Amino acid sequence: MDINDAFQITFKLIFGECNVTLDELTNYLSRWHYPPVKKKSSISGKDVLLSSWLYRDGAKFISQDEIDFDKKYGPIDVNKIKDIDSITEAIRDRIGYAGNKIFGNSSHIDESDNCTDCNYVSKSHNIFSAKYVSNSIYLRHGSEYAFGASFSPGCKYVINVSYADNLTRCFETYMSANNSDLFFCYSCNGCMHTMFSFNQRSKRYCIGNNELPKDKYMELRKKLLDESREYIEKNKEFYSMFRTAPLDEKTMESLALMHPEKIEEAGDLKPINSAFESASKSIFGESIGLPEEYEKYLCERIKKVRTAKTVLGKEVYYNPVYFFEEIPKDRIANRKEAEEAAKLRIAIEDSDGLAKIMEKMGSIAIFPVNAWDGDNKNIMKSAVIDHGTGAYYIGDLMFGKNCAYCTLAVDTEAVFGSFRASYSKFCIRCESSVNLTACFECDSCTNCANSMFCHNCENMDNCMFCFNTKSKRYAIGNVEVGRDEYMRVKKIVIDKLVEKLKIDKRLKIDIYNLERK
Repeated sequence: MDINDAFQITFKLIFGECNVTLDELTNYLSRWHYPPVKKKSSISGKDVLLSSWLYRDGAKFISQDEIDFDKKYGPIDVNKIKDIDSITEAIRDRIGYAGNKIFGNSSHIDESDNCTDCNYVSKSHNIFSAKYVSNSIYLRHGSEYAFGASFSPGCKYVINVSYADNLTRCFETYMSANNSDLFFCYSCNGCMHTMFSFNQRSKRYCIGNNELPKDKYMELRKKLLDESREYIEKNKEFYSMFRTAPLDEKTMESLALMHPEKIEEAGDLKPINSAFESASKSIFGESIGLPEEYEKYLCERIKKVRTAKTVLGKEVYYNPVYFFEEIPKDRIANRKEAEEAAKLRIAIEDSDGLAKIMEKMGSIAIFPVNAWDGDNKNIMKSAVIDHGTGAYYIGDLMFGKNCAYCTLAVDTEAVFGSFRASYSKFCIRCESSVNLTACFECDSCTNCANSMFCHNCENMDNCMFCFNTKSKRYAIGNVEVGRDEYMRVKKIVIDKLVEKLKIDKRLKIDIYNLERK
C-alpha cells in the first residue's frame, strides 16, 4: 500500500467514499502550514527540500543522500586560528546545508525533510515515529494516516487537523484533544461524533453545540457528510472556519452577559533568569546576564508571542503560527471566555444542509487562542502550555521547565531563543534539533552535547563548526583535533563571543551565515 492508497482509506473512513486524489487536494491540505522549502543541490542540481526558511539566499545546499559521512577532511592548522573569522575561512569548503534528511529506520520518504523512524511520508517535514503522512509538519508519537496535519501527536485517520492530540477519524479539527469522529470543530476535548461545534467538552452526537438524539444526529450527519464530500470533489477544498462574517448583535449581546473568571498572569522571573544563567555557564563558562537583556537577539528567528484583544476586550497572548493568524480579530477568546462561549447554540432544523449550517455557524464561532492543560506553574506572557513550569514568552511549551522566547518547545529545560527544540536542555538559539545539551547555534542536530555552530550533526560531543557529520568528539570543522587543542581554540572562540554579547547583546555570526564572506 502506498501513500495514495492510505489517503483513499482515510477519506472513505470519514466521508463514506472517495472520488478525489491526494494530488488534487495538495494546496488545500497545506493552506495553514509551512511547506518544505525547495532549493537546488550544489552537487547535482537535484531538488533539496528543507524544513526551515532561515537559510540565506546564495547558501550552498546538498541532499542528505549525497553526503559522504566517511569522508576524510584535511587537517586544520589550529596554530593559525586566532579568531572566529580564521575558523570560518578554514572550513569554508565544508559548509553545506543538508535537505531531504532522513534518519533512523525510515523508508518511502518523498519530497520531505527531517523524518525520523517514518514510513511512507510525502511533502512533509519534522515527522517523528509516524507512517502514511502527507502535507504535514511536526508530527510525532505514532501519528498515522495523517493528511494536512500540523503539530498533532498521536492522531490517526485525520485530514486537516492542527494543534490536536490523540484524534481518530477527524476532519478540519483544531486546538482539540482526545476526540473521535469530529468534523469541523475547534477547541473540543473528550468528544465523540461532534460536528460544526466550538469549545465543547465531553459531548456526543453534537451539531452546532447542540447534543441531539443519536438517531437524529446520525441522519443529519450523513446528509452533511455527503454534501461536504460533493463540495470537496467540486472545489478541491473546503470551507474555512476562519472566514466568518462579523459577529451579529444577538451573539454580542449574549457574550456581553458573560463574566468569566479573571486569568492571573503574574509570575516570578527568578527561576527563568537562573535557568538562563545555568545555560550560559554551561555553554560559555560564565553568566552573560539576564534573558530580557537579549530579547531582540533571542527573538530574531522565532515567532514571538503576541497580544490580541478578546471578544470581551481582554488582553490575551497567542502564538502567531499556523492558523492562529487567520482567526477573525473580533472572535478571539481566552480560555476562560471560551468556557462561557461553549453555552452558545445554533438552531438545528431537519432541513438544514451544509450551506445553511455554515451560515448559522457564525453565531457560535468563538476561538480561544491560549490553552493550559495539566499542572502548570509560573506561566507568563505565553500561549499554549501543557504540563509546564516556568514559561516566559513561549508560544507552545509541552512538558517543559524554565524556558523563554521560544515558539515551540517540547520536553525542554532551560532552552532560550529557539523556534523548535525537543528533548533538550541548557541550549540557546538551537533550531529543529532533538536531544541537545549545552549547545549554541545548532541547526538540525541530534544527540549532541557541548557543541556550537553545527548543522546536521549526530552524536557529537564538544564540537564546533561541523557540518553533515556524526559520531565525533573534540572536532573543529569535521576534524577531531584532541581535547587539549580543542579546548585552547574553544577558549579563543568563547572569549570573543562573550565579549561581543556583553557589549552588543547580539552576534552578527550565526549558524546560517558562516559561509558569507
